Amino acid sequence: MPGVTKRKYDGETMRINKKLKRPLYIVAQILPPNYNAKVLLDNFKEFYPFEWEEIVERCNHYLEKDKFLQEVGKKERYRPPTPEKFFYENSVVKNIMSKNFIEKHSAEYDDEKRNEILNELKAKRSRKIESKKNQIQEVQESMQNVEPYYVDVLISAYHQKGITTEGKIEILTEMGKFICDKSIEFFHKINDAERNNQIRNIAFEHLQKNGHYVKLRQKFKGKQKSYMVDTFNFDMTPKDLAKRLEMDSIQNKKRFGVFVSHRFLDAKIVREVVKILNAQGLSCYCDWLSDDDFLKRSLVSSYTEEVLKKRLEQSDTLLFLRTENSMKDNKIDSPWIQLELDHCSVLGKKIYCLDFINDGTSLPFTFLEFDLDKGLIDWSR
Repeated sequence: MPGVTKRKYDGETMRINKKLKRPLYIVAQILPPNYNAKVLLDNFKEFYPFEWEEIVERCNHYLEKDKFLQEVGKKERYRPPTPEKFFYENSVVKNIMSKNFIEKHSAEYDDEKRNEILNELKAKRSRKIESKKNQIQEVQESMQNVEPYYVDVLISAYHQKGITTEGKIEILTEMGKFICDKSIEFFHKINDAERNNQIRNIAFEHLQKNGHYVKLRQKFKGKQKSYMVDTFNFDMTPKDLAKRLEMDSIQNKKRFGVFVSHRFLDAKIVREVVKILNAQGLSCYCDWLSDDDFLKRSLVSSYTEEVLKKRLEQSDTLLFLRTENSMKDNKIDSPWIQLELDHCSVLGKKIYCLDFINDGTSLPFTFLEFDLDKGLIDWSR
Protein backbone atom coordinates (compact mmCIF):
# COMPACT_ATOMS: atom_id res chain seq x y z
CA MET A 1 0.00 0.00 0.00
CA PRO A 2 1.48 3.40 -0.98
CA GLY A 3 2.67 5.52 1.94
CA VAL A 4 0.02 8.26 1.87
CA THR A 5 -2.83 5.81 1.33
CA LYS A 6 -1.57 3.54 4.10
CA ARG A 7 -1.31 6.42 6.56
CA LYS A 8 -4.87 7.49 5.78
CA TYR A 9 -6.22 3.95 6.07
CA ASP A 10 -4.31 3.23 9.29
CA GLY A 11 -5.32 6.60 10.72
CA GLU A 12 -8.97 5.85 10.07
CA THR A 13 -8.57 2.41 11.66
CA MET A 14 -7.08 3.99 14.78
CA ARG A 15 -9.92 6.52 15.03
CA ILE A 16 -12.57 3.81 14.77
CA ASN A 17 -10.82 1.64 17.36
CA LYS A 18 -10.52 4.60 19.70
CA LYS A 19 -14.22 5.33 19.28
CA LEU A 20 -15.03 1.74 20.31
CA LYS A 21 -13.15 1.93 23.61
CA ARG A 22 -15.94 3.28 25.81
CA PRO A 23 -18.74 1.10 24.34
CA LEU A 24 -16.61 -2.02 24.77
CA TYR A 25 -15.87 -1.38 28.44
CA ILE A 26 -19.55 -0.63 29.03
CA VAL A 27 -20.52 -3.95 27.44
CA ALA A 28 -17.84 -5.71 29.51
CA GLN A 29 -19.76 -4.79 32.67
CA ILE A 30 -22.78 -6.90 31.74
CA LEU A 31 -20.94 -10.00 30.55
CA PRO A 32 -21.60 -13.28 32.38
CA PRO A 33 -18.76 -15.02 34.23
CA ASN A 34 -16.36 -17.03 32.07
CA TYR A 35 -17.61 -15.39 28.88
CA ASN A 36 -16.03 -16.00 25.50
CA ALA A 37 -15.29 -13.85 22.45
CA LYS A 38 -18.59 -14.66 20.74
CA VAL A 39 -20.58 -13.57 23.80
CA LEU A 40 -18.70 -10.27 23.81
CA LEU A 41 -19.33 -9.72 20.10
CA ASP A 42 -23.02 -10.66 20.34
CA ASN A 43 -23.56 -8.20 23.19
CA PHE A 44 -21.73 -5.47 21.31
CA LYS A 45 -23.93 -6.06 18.25
CA GLU A 46 -27.07 -5.90 20.40
CA PHE A 47 -26.28 -2.67 22.22
CA TYR A 48 -24.26 -0.90 19.52
CA PRO A 49 -25.80 -2.08 16.22
CA PHE A 50 -24.92 1.05 14.25
CA GLU A 51 -21.31 0.94 15.38
CA TRP A 52 -21.14 -2.69 14.26
CA GLU A 53 -22.78 -1.85 10.95
CA GLU A 54 -20.13 0.82 10.38
CA ILE A 55 -17.42 -1.82 10.78
CA VAL A 56 -19.21 -4.13 8.33
CA GLU A 57 -19.80 -1.41 5.73
CA ARG A 58 -16.23 -0.17 6.01
CA CYS A 59 -14.94 -3.67 5.32
CA ASN A 60 -17.22 -4.03 2.29
CA HIS A 61 -16.25 -0.56 1.08
CA TYR A 62 -12.55 -1.38 0.96
CA LEU A 63 -13.20 -4.82 -0.50
CA GLU A 64 -14.99 -3.08 -3.37
CA LYS A 65 -12.04 -0.74 -3.80
CA ASP A 66 -9.66 -3.70 -4.04
CA LYS A 67 -12.00 -5.43 -6.48
CA PHE A 68 -11.99 -2.35 -8.70
CA LEU A 69 -8.19 -2.14 -8.60
CA GLN A 70 -7.94 -5.76 -9.72
CA GLU A 71 -10.43 -5.16 -12.53
CA VAL A 72 -8.24 -2.38 -13.94
CA GLY A 73 -5.12 -4.53 -13.72
CA LYS A 74 -3.68 -3.20 -10.46
CA LYS A 75 -2.78 -4.95 -7.22
CA GLU A 76 -5.02 -5.03 -4.18
CA ARG A 77 -4.27 -2.11 -1.90
CA TYR A 78 -6.27 -2.50 1.31
CA ARG A 79 -7.02 -6.17 2.03
CA PRO A 80 -9.33 -5.28 4.93
CA PRO A 81 -9.87 -7.91 7.62
CA THR A 82 -13.33 -9.38 8.04
CA PRO A 83 -15.58 -7.41 10.42
CA GLU A 84 -15.16 -10.15 13.04
CA LYS A 85 -11.39 -10.15 12.72
CA PHE A 86 -11.30 -6.35 12.89
CA PHE A 87 -13.32 -6.53 16.10
CA TYR A 88 -11.19 -9.23 17.73
CA GLU A 89 -7.97 -7.41 16.83
CA ASN A 90 -9.09 -4.30 18.70
CA SER A 91 -6.75 -3.67 21.65
CA VAL A 92 -9.63 -3.19 24.10
CA VAL A 93 -11.24 -6.44 22.95
CA LYS A 94 -7.91 -8.21 23.43
CA ASN A 95 -7.71 -6.78 26.94
CA ILE A 96 -11.27 -7.84 27.79
CA MET A 97 -10.54 -11.31 26.42
CA SER A 98 -7.28 -11.65 28.35
CA LYS A 99 -7.05 -14.36 30.99
CA ASN A 100 -6.48 -11.88 33.82
CA PHE A 101 -9.48 -9.72 32.84
CA ILE A 102 -11.82 -12.73 32.60
CA GLU A 103 -10.62 -14.17 35.91
CA LYS A 104 -11.03 -10.83 37.69
CA HIS A 105 -14.46 -10.29 36.14
CA SER A 106 -15.60 -13.77 37.19
CA ALA A 107 -14.23 -13.38 40.72
CA GLU A 108 -15.98 -10.03 41.25
CA TYR A 109 -19.17 -11.05 39.46
CA ASP A 110 -22.37 -10.08 41.26
CA ASP A 111 -25.54 -11.22 39.54
CA GLU A 112 -27.74 -8.59 41.18
CA LYS A 113 -25.37 -5.76 40.29
CA ARG A 114 -24.95 -7.10 36.77
CA ASN A 115 -28.74 -7.17 36.22
CA GLU A 116 -29.03 -3.63 37.54
CA ILE A 117 -26.38 -2.39 35.08
CA LEU A 118 -27.92 -4.48 32.29
CA ASN A 119 -31.40 -3.03 32.76
CA GLU A 120 -30.02 0.49 32.89
CA LEU A 121 -27.98 -0.13 29.74
CA LYS A 122 -30.97 -1.62 27.91
CA ALA A 123 -33.11 1.40 28.71
CA LYS A 124 -30.43 3.90 27.72
CA ARG A 125 -29.32 2.17 24.54
CA SER A 126 -32.84 1.34 23.35
CA ARG A 127 -33.69 5.05 23.45
CA LYS A 128 -30.59 5.96 21.46
CA ILE A 129 -31.04 3.14 18.96
CA GLU A 130 -34.70 4.04 18.45
CA SER A 131 -33.80 7.71 18.03
CA LYS A 132 -31.21 6.83 15.38
CA LYS A 133 -33.66 4.56 13.57
CA ASN A 134 -36.29 7.30 13.58
CA GLN A 135 -33.82 9.79 12.13
CA ILE A 136 -32.96 7.44 9.28
CA GLN A 137 -36.60 6.51 8.75
CA GLU A 138 -37.53 10.19 8.49
CA VAL A 139 -34.84 10.72 5.85
CA GLN A 140 -35.96 7.64 3.91
CA GLU A 141 -39.70 8.28 4.23
CA SER A 142 -39.94 9.64 0.69
CA MET A 143 -37.42 7.24 -0.85
CA GLN A 144 -38.28 4.07 -2.75
CA ASN A 145 -36.64 0.86 -1.61
CA VAL A 146 -36.13 -0.59 -5.07
CA GLU A 147 -33.65 -0.41 -7.93
CA PRO A 148 -35.15 1.93 -10.55
CA TYR A 149 -35.37 0.58 -14.09
CA TYR A 150 -33.22 3.47 -15.32
CA VAL A 151 -30.45 3.40 -12.70
CA ASP A 152 -27.78 2.43 -15.25
CA VAL A 153 -28.92 5.27 -17.52
CA LEU A 154 -28.35 7.74 -14.68
CA ILE A 155 -24.92 6.37 -13.83
CA SER A 156 -23.83 6.37 -17.46
CA ALA A 157 -25.09 9.93 -17.98
CA TYR A 158 -23.14 11.14 -14.95
CA HIS A 159 -19.87 10.04 -16.53
CA GLN A 160 -20.54 11.47 -19.98
CA LYS A 161 -17.94 13.91 -21.21
CA GLY A 162 -18.98 17.53 -20.96
CA ILE A 163 -21.68 17.08 -18.32
CA THR A 164 -22.26 20.26 -16.32
CA THR A 165 -22.46 20.75 -12.57
CA GLU A 166 -26.21 21.24 -13.00
CA GLY A 167 -26.46 17.92 -14.83
CA LYS A 168 -24.51 16.09 -12.15
CA ILE A 169 -26.60 17.54 -9.33
CA GLU A 170 -29.78 16.56 -11.15
CA ILE A 171 -28.52 12.97 -11.37
CA LEU A 172 -27.54 12.92 -7.70
CA THR A 173 -31.00 14.22 -6.84
CA GLU A 174 -32.60 11.41 -8.85
CA MET A 175 -30.33 8.71 -7.41
CA GLY A 176 -31.10 9.99 -3.92
CA LYS A 177 -34.75 9.02 -4.34
CA PHE A 178 -33.93 5.31 -4.23
CA ILE A 179 -32.46 2.86 -1.76
CA CYS A 180 -30.58 0.12 -3.59
CA ASP A 181 -27.07 -1.29 -3.80
CA LYS A 182 -26.25 0.58 -7.00
CA SER A 183 -27.30 3.95 -5.60
CA ILE A 184 -25.30 3.44 -2.40
CA GLU A 185 -22.24 2.36 -4.38
CA PHE A 186 -22.70 5.35 -6.69
CA PHE A 187 -22.75 7.84 -3.80
CA HIS A 188 -19.66 6.23 -2.28
CA LYS A 189 -17.77 6.61 -5.55
CA ILE A 190 -18.83 10.24 -5.91
CA ASN A 191 -17.75 10.96 -2.34
CA ASP A 192 -14.37 9.34 -3.02
CA ALA A 193 -13.50 10.71 -6.43
CA GLU A 194 -15.63 13.72 -7.44
CA ARG A 195 -13.53 16.89 -7.56
CA ASN A 196 -16.39 19.36 -7.35
CA ASN A 197 -16.77 20.38 -3.70
CA GLN A 198 -20.55 20.89 -3.74
CA ILE A 199 -21.27 17.57 -5.43
CA ARG A 200 -18.88 15.65 -3.18
CA ASN A 201 -20.54 17.16 -0.10
CA ILE A 202 -24.00 16.20 -1.42
CA ALA A 203 -22.84 12.59 -1.72
CA PHE A 204 -21.29 12.64 1.76
CA GLU A 205 -24.39 14.09 3.41
CA HIS A 206 -26.66 11.63 1.62
CA LEU A 207 -24.69 8.63 2.90
CA GLN A 208 -24.34 10.06 6.38
CA LYS A 209 -28.05 10.88 6.78
CA ASN A 210 -28.98 7.40 5.59
CA GLY A 211 -26.82 5.83 8.28
CA HIS A 212 -24.05 4.49 6.05
CA TYR A 213 -20.34 4.32 6.71
CA VAL A 214 -18.70 7.31 5.06
CA LYS A 215 -15.71 9.55 5.62
CA LEU A 216 -15.51 13.15 4.51
CA ARG A 217 -13.04 13.46 1.68
CA GLN A 218 -10.65 16.36 2.12
CA LYS A 219 -10.49 18.99 -0.57
CA PHE A 220 -8.05 18.19 -3.34
CA LYS A 221 -4.70 19.87 -2.93
CA GLY A 222 -3.16 22.31 -5.35
CA LYS A 223 -4.68 25.07 -7.40
CA GLN A 224 -8.44 24.75 -7.59
CA LYS A 225 -9.85 24.86 -11.08
CA SER A 226 -13.17 26.49 -11.89
CA TYR A 227 -15.16 23.25 -12.13
CA MET A 228 -14.00 22.27 -8.63
CA VAL A 229 -15.65 25.30 -7.02
CA ASP A 230 -18.55 25.62 -9.45
CA THR A 231 -21.95 25.51 -7.69
CA PHE A 232 -25.58 25.24 -8.77
CA ASN A 233 -28.84 25.84 -6.93
CA PHE A 234 -31.20 23.11 -8.15
CA ASP A 235 -34.41 25.15 -7.86
CA MET A 236 -36.66 23.81 -10.61
CA THR A 237 -40.22 24.35 -11.86
CA PRO A 238 -42.81 22.28 -13.78
CA LYS A 239 -41.80 24.20 -16.91
CA ASP A 240 -38.18 23.10 -16.48
CA LEU A 241 -39.25 19.46 -16.27
CA ALA A 242 -41.62 19.73 -19.23
CA LYS A 243 -38.75 21.07 -21.34
CA ARG A 244 -36.45 18.27 -20.21
CA LEU A 245 -39.08 15.69 -21.13
CA GLU A 246 -39.08 16.99 -24.70
CA MET A 247 -35.29 16.75 -24.95
CA ASP A 248 -32.83 13.88 -25.05
CA SER A 249 -32.37 14.06 -21.28
CA ILE A 250 -32.31 11.66 -18.35
CA GLN A 251 -35.89 12.69 -17.55
CA ASN A 252 -36.96 11.50 -20.98
CA LYS A 253 -35.32 8.11 -20.43
CA LYS A 254 -37.11 7.22 -17.22
CA ARG A 255 -39.42 4.22 -16.97
CA PHE A 256 -41.81 3.25 -14.18
CA GLY A 257 -43.65 0.05 -13.37
CA VAL A 258 -46.69 1.66 -11.77
CA PHE A 259 -48.19 5.15 -11.93
CA VAL A 260 -50.03 5.67 -8.63
CA SER A 261 -53.12 7.84 -9.19
CA HIS A 262 -54.37 9.24 -5.89
CA ARG A 263 -55.40 12.19 -3.75
CA PHE A 264 -52.65 13.79 -1.69
CA LEU A 265 -54.97 13.48 1.31
CA ASP A 266 -54.19 9.75 1.10
CA ALA A 267 -50.43 10.30 1.39
CA LYS A 268 -50.10 7.76 4.20
CA ILE A 269 -51.83 5.08 2.11
CA VAL A 270 -49.69 5.98 -0.89
CA ARG A 271 -46.49 5.44 1.09
CA GLU A 272 -47.69 2.03 2.23
CA VAL A 273 -48.72 1.03 -1.28
CA VAL A 274 -45.40 2.14 -2.77
CA LYS A 275 -43.52 0.26 -0.06
CA ILE A 276 -45.40 -2.96 -0.83
CA LEU A 277 -44.97 -2.60 -4.59
CA ASN A 278 -41.26 -1.87 -4.15
CA ALA A 279 -40.95 -5.15 -2.27
CA GLN A 280 -42.32 -6.82 -5.41
CA GLY A 281 -39.63 -5.13 -7.51
CA LEU A 282 -41.93 -2.48 -8.95
CA SER A 283 -40.70 1.09 -9.34
CA CYS A 284 -43.54 3.56 -8.77
CA TYR A 285 -44.35 7.03 -10.00
CA CYS A 286 -45.98 9.40 -7.55
CA ASP A 287 -45.68 13.10 -8.36
CA TRP A 288 -44.74 14.32 -4.87
CA LEU A 289 -42.25 11.48 -4.39
CA SER A 290 -40.79 11.16 -7.87
CA ASP A 291 -40.83 14.77 -9.10
CA ASP A 292 -40.96 16.78 -5.88
CA ASP A 293 -37.99 18.88 -7.00
CA PHE A 294 -39.92 20.04 -10.09
CA LEU A 295 -43.67 19.75 -9.41
CA LYS A 296 -44.23 22.28 -6.67
CA ARG A 297 -47.88 22.70 -5.71
CA SER A 298 -47.49 26.47 -5.59
CA LEU A 299 -46.49 26.40 -9.28
CA VAL A 300 -49.26 24.22 -10.74
CA SER A 301 -49.81 25.08 -14.40
CA SER A 302 -50.41 23.57 -17.83
CA TYR A 303 -46.82 22.30 -17.64
CA THR A 304 -47.85 20.12 -14.70
CA GLU A 305 -50.44 18.46 -16.92
CA GLU A 306 -47.83 17.91 -19.64
CA VAL A 307 -45.49 16.28 -17.15
CA LEU A 308 -48.13 13.93 -15.73
CA LYS A 309 -49.14 12.80 -19.22
CA LYS A 310 -45.52 12.09 -20.11
CA ARG A 311 -44.96 10.18 -16.88
CA LEU A 312 -48.03 8.08 -17.71
CA GLU A 313 -46.50 7.30 -21.09
CA GLN A 314 -43.34 6.20 -19.28
CA SER A 315 -45.29 3.91 -16.93
CA ASP A 316 -46.35 0.33 -17.64
CA THR A 317 -49.66 0.56 -15.79
CA LEU A 318 -51.78 2.85 -13.63
CA LEU A 319 -52.97 2.02 -10.12
CA PHE A 320 -55.97 4.05 -8.92
CA LEU A 321 -56.52 4.34 -5.17
CA ARG A 322 -60.29 4.49 -4.73
CA THR A 323 -60.83 6.04 -1.30
CA GLU A 324 -63.31 8.28 0.49
CA ASN A 325 -60.98 11.18 -0.34
CA SER A 326 -60.83 10.46 -4.07
CA MET A 327 -64.59 9.89 -4.50
CA LYS A 328 -67.67 12.02 -3.90
CA ASP A 329 -71.23 10.99 -4.71
CA ASN A 330 -69.75 7.94 -6.41
CA LYS A 331 -67.76 10.15 -8.79
CA ILE A 332 -64.06 10.90 -8.92
CA ASP A 333 -63.47 14.01 -6.84
CA SER A 334 -60.21 15.13 -8.42
CA PRO A 335 -59.61 16.63 -11.87
CA TRP A 336 -56.04 15.33 -11.75
CA ILE A 337 -57.10 11.74 -11.13
CA GLN A 338 -59.67 12.05 -13.91
CA LEU A 339 -57.00 13.43 -16.23
CA GLU A 340 -54.70 10.52 -15.42
CA LEU A 341 -57.41 7.89 -15.91
CA ASP A 342 -58.55 9.43 -19.19
CA HIS A 343 -55.04 9.71 -20.60
CA CYS A 344 -54.21 6.17 -19.53
CA SER A 345 -57.29 4.96 -21.41
CA VAL A 346 -56.20 6.88 -24.51
CA LEU A 347 -52.80 5.21 -24.25
CA GLY A 348 -54.50 1.83 -24.03
CA LYS A 349 -52.74 0.91 -20.80
CA LYS A 350 -54.26 -1.30 -18.16
CA ILE A 351 -55.81 0.38 -15.13
CA TYR A 352 -55.73 -1.39 -11.78
CA CYS A 353 -57.60 -0.32 -8.67
CA LEU A 354 -57.27 -0.72 -4.93
CA ASP A 355 -60.80 -0.23 -3.62
CA PHE A 356 -60.78 1.11 -0.06
CA ILE A 357 -64.52 1.88 -0.19
CA ASN A 358 -65.63 -1.57 -1.34
CA ASP A 359 -69.26 -0.60 -1.93
CA GLY A 360 -69.82 -3.01 -4.79
CA THR A 361 -69.81 -0.33 -7.48
CA SER A 362 -68.96 -1.69 -10.92
CA LEU A 363 -66.08 0.19 -12.52
CA PRO A 364 -64.03 -0.45 -15.69
CA PHE A 365 -60.89 -1.27 -13.73
CA THR A 366 -59.11 -4.45 -12.70
CA PHE A 367 -59.59 -4.65 -8.94
CA LEU A 368 -56.73 -6.11 -6.95
CA GLU A 369 -56.96 -7.97 -3.67
CA PHE A 370 -54.89 -6.36 -0.94
CA ASP A 371 -54.22 -6.13 2.77
CA LEU A 372 -51.94 -3.22 3.63
CA ASP A 373 -51.65 -4.29 7.26
CA LYS A 374 -50.09 -7.55 6.09
CA GLY A 375 -48.10 -5.86 3.34
CA LEU A 376 -49.99 -7.64 0.58
CA ILE A 377 -51.09 -6.48 -2.87
CA ASP A 378 -51.92 -9.25 -5.33
CA TRP A 379 -50.23 -7.96 -8.47
CA SER A 380 -50.54 -11.30 -10.26
CA ARG A 381 -53.79 -10.48 -12.07
